[in-house]
Amino acid sequence: MIKFMALYLLTMIILTGCAANNAEKSGTLDDWLVAANLDVHKTSDELYAAALEEDMLVVYSTSTRVMDVAESFERQYPGLIVKVEHLREPELYETLAENYETGNFVGDVIISADGRGIMFYEFLAKNIAVKYVPHDIADKILPGNNEDFLMLAGEAAVLGYNELYYETPPINNWWELTEDKWQGMLFMPNPTRSMTTLAFFCTIIEQSDVMAQAYEELYGVPLALPDGENAGREFIRRLITNGANIVNSSDEVAEIIGAPGSESHYLGIVISSKMRLREIGYEIYNHYSIEPFVGLYTPINVMMAGGAGNVNGARLFIRWLLGEADGQGEGYQPYLQSGAWSVRSDVSDDSGVRSSDLNLLRLNRTYLYENQETFLEFWEGLLE
Repeated sequence: MIKFMALYLLTMIILTGCAANNAEKSGTLDDWLVAANLDVHKTSDELYAAALEEDMLVVYSTSTRVMDVAESFERQYPGLIVKVEHLREPELYETLAENYETGNFVGDVIISADGRGIMFYEFLAKNIAVKYVPHDIADKILPGNNEDFLMLAGEAAVLGYNELYYETPPINNWWELTEDKWQGMLFMPNPTRSMTTLAFFCTIIEQSDVMAQAYEELYGVPLALPDGENAGREFIRRLITNGANIVNSSDEVAEIIGAPGSESHYLGIVISSKMRLREIGYEIYNHYSIEPFVGLYTPINVMMAGGAGNVNGARLFIRWLLGEADGQGEGYQPYLQSGAWSVRSDVSDDSGVRSSDLNLLRLNRTYLYENQETFLEFWEGLLE
């Protein structure tokens, strides 16, 4: 927690530092944006030819799947080299802020869920990150996926379980996890490290009325709350009191509840796209019918890094990520596996169920941005 807050504070200090210096840097990025000419239409062949004159492309990503994209991109475009820097969201903020402060704009492409709203309110606002939408792909993006950001794919924070151990979903209502029967049985990523978990818990607090209603529907009596509390905070408090296990990431949760050949009785809050691990023998399965909601829809966003030195390569890579104009490019395939949802109207995924058919909560970026520190103080208090 201390390390997380230090990273966050460092980022904010850099971004709100000397006004004169920041004004100069903002001007530099404004000039870069004009010179980048992102509105000028170029074909893939034109971008490729220009990218061959540029340097190694640097991609900052909170998603590990981009490693596969980089490999297929280099095969598709010989002579181009991609360096992927896999960063957790707080580390990504720090890196972008330091690049901005030093004027050393190293990155070219950014892939981020923006689970705290910082990318939108702090970085896009200063052109440290820049929305870029390929002109011949824009009209194929489904409604709601090309607003503040260009979304690459959708996934969700959901409850996962081991399908070998449980033939049917083990619970029907999130509140059941606070019962003695499930004491010590839940694993979840630490919200100080996982932006998805943080966003999910903040949204549960925002949806306190829904949580209160779900409690009453399950138990037949209203939820008794201490003065000044709400049902969302009480739910999270009871999870911790009931021995919820906190780990570093969804990967750890997936390993615990669904490692190949295991029949684990544990449950876990996990990123829905971990279902793709079933292809290599994992027994993890997503619970898509739990009340009062399935989980939190968390889009993966792609953008260009402000000040990028490899503008043509970055534009070409973003096209490749989204499957090129016809949607058939290999670069989109890693984001179309089970548990993830396509944002394109002309490209289907392997989830077997549309996200629009699931009762998923949606991010309220403003609420998250304004309430994240309050939540982290609450969280820290729970663990004392």
